[in-house]
Amino acid sequence: MTTSDRRWPLWPWLVLTVAGVVVTVVAAIVGAAASTNESADSSSTRVTVTATQVQTSTVRVTVTVAPPPEIPATALLDGIHVVGIEVQPGIYQTTGPSGTNAGGCYWTRTDGAGGLIENGVITGPGTLTVSIDELVETAGCQPWQKVG
Repeated sequence: MTTSDRRWPLWPWLVLTVAGVVVTVVAAIVGAAASTNESADSSSTRVTVTATQVQTSTVRVTVTVAPPPEIPATALLDGIHVVGIEVQPGIYQTTGPSGTNAGGCYWTRTDGAGGLIENGVITGPGTLTVSIDELVETAGCQPWQKVG
C-alpha cells in the first residue's frame, strides 16, 4: 500500500459527528427552557395589600414580690444556694435521704467560679460544713439544719 492509497479510519469522524449532534440538542433544550422561564417571569402579578391602623393602649400591671430575706436562712433545702447570701455559713446536719433520689442524699460544695471543693452521697444522717462565698447543692435530702 502506498501513501497515496492510505485511508483514514471512519470511527473518529463518527464520534465527532455524534458528539456535535448531542451538544446541539442539549443547547437547544436549555435555550428553550430558559426562554420559557423568562416569559413566565416577565408576566406581572398584581398584589393588593390592605393596611388597617390599630389603636394602641397602655396597660399597667402591678406585681407584688416578696422582699428577699434580710438574713440568710439557717436550713438547707434541695437546690443550689449561695452561702452568705441565701444560707448562713456554718455546720449543717441532716437526718438523711428524703427518698426522692434513688442514690441517696447528694451534696456538693463549689467555689464561686464553679470549681469543685467537695461532694458526696450519704445514706444516713450526715454533717456538712459550708463557708462564705461557696455554692452548696443538695438533692434528695431531708432538710439540713444549722447546728453550728
